[in-house]
Amino acid sequence: MDSKAEHEHASLADTSLVLETLEHDQLVSAKREPVPRRRLKRGELALVWALRLYLVFMLVVVFWQAWIAVR
Repeated sequence: MDSKAEHEHASLADTSLVLETLEHDQLVSAKREPVPRRRLKRGELALVWALRLYLVFMLVVVFWQAWIAVR
């Protein structure tokens, strides 16, 4: 197996082990704890902003084409 498949298999096994080990109240309290935000690297942040700009641009294009089609 490749490492990604092994990682997915391991995380599924870990998850099922946790679900089997914890009692219901413990599981509920563990899920209530917030997960902190991940600090993105400069390249990752640039990619996110590029995708946001692309989304806004494509929304403008779609609305423009819809407006032209209605007229």
